[in-house]
Amino acid sequence: MKTLGISDKALVQALFLDYDGTISPLSVLRSESKVSSENMAVLCQISCQIPVAVITTKDLAFVVKKTPFAHAWAGLGGLEIKIGDVVTKEFCLRKTTRHLTAALKYAKGSSDNDLIIEEKHDSEGATLAFSVDWRQAVNRCRAEERALKIISYCETLPVVTIKYEEQPFFDVFPCPVNKGKALLKLKQKLGLRNGILYMGDASVDNPAFEAADIAVGVIHEETPDDLVCEYFVKFEDVTIFLQGLLKNRFRFSLKLPRILHRTQAFQYIRRRKHVK
Repeated sequence: MKTLGISDKALVQALFLDYDGTISPLSVLRSESKVSSENMAVLCQISCQIPVAVITTKDLAFVVKKTPFAHAWAGLGGLEIKIGDVVTKEFCLRKTTRHLTAALKYAKGSSDNDLIIEEKHDSEGATLAFSVDWRQAVNRCRAEERALKIISYCETLPVVTIKYEEQPFFDVFPCPVNKGKALLKLKQKLGLRNGILYMGDASVDNPAFEAADIAVGVIHEETPDDLVCEYFVKFEDVTIFLQGLLKNRFRFSLKLPRILHRTQAFQYIRRRKHVK
């Protein structure tokens, strides 16, 4: 877990970000997903001064056009990395995708109208992963039953199923994804040594929190209890936090606006879940 002494100030030399639930709303359809104009404005300002990268389980075809301020992207949880016009892939993507194809076929056949199946593509357009989402289902109980059936089938195959605590969606990948490894690869490719601040909101972000120099979790209505970072901001305060970081000349400090320490953050999370 990344911690700073109360009086310490760490210089942020690069900003790495998750996408969903961090700089864009979580509970929206793929077609409606976007970075808010306020976040876009401050991130464009930041990217003029330090490298900004996005690490997401979304595919590059989706996220690159949504985040024009970024210098680099790790899509599909880091299975594809794009810097400039150069895209590199993990070796496992070269293997057969027949098991992923079988899982996707089963998911589509079991979805009815309750589930949204989102295919994730590589840079050549081939389907290499997919997500199953029932956030918009009219009958959430029935949708969840169908989703659990799909999960059970996928777990019989040599594919990787990523479930998100208390969240009504899951991902299926052909091989393991690790955002921490993706962060380290981006760090190397961008020629960075230290000072990386990573922001994320889900358990899948934990390896990236651990690999970063400074880790900041983003709190929203579906934040899990197991994030391994010491500092947090509420989703609605991300813009203010980023503006404060910019104004403070990229010196991370507990005096930055809207920063919550771990104890404060989890008290807030518990209250919010209790109300919900």
